Amino acid sequence: MQVARGDGSGEDGIPMLLKIPRLFDPWGGYSIIGFGDIILPGLVVSFSLRDDWVRGRKGWRKGYFVWAMVAYGLGLLVTYVALNAMDGHGQPALLYIVPFTLGTMITLANGRGELRRMWYGDVVMPCPHAR
Repeated sequence: MQVARGDGSGEDGIPMLLKIPRLFDPWGGYSIIGFGDIILPGLVVSFSLRDDWVRGRKGWRKGYFVWAMVAYGLGLLVTYVALNAMDGHGQPALLYIVPFTLGTMITLANGRGELRRMWYGDVVMPCPHAR
């Protein structure tokens, strides 16, 4: 918690978190989420979008992006539930978000028979906008 808040440094540092006001808190408290909890799973989600785009997958059933976004949202929801279950003590969000996002990607790729291709990669065609 101190690392995320930047406590004890005595100076204004780089903001390392987002403060989200609690809607029904009579004391006006905040929930916080660190940038790492957004950026690291965001790389997995952006990879899924790029992979769908390069391979020409259209529709939510064939692609990975929508599933990765739903999994990220569910990971955040489980993080919030765990936060409330632990009586407001800080929880590492990546502990819940990463298994949801990566687990969903690996399960879908394995079920579709694309796990080896996704893990090792066989894309020889660059993105259409790259020159």
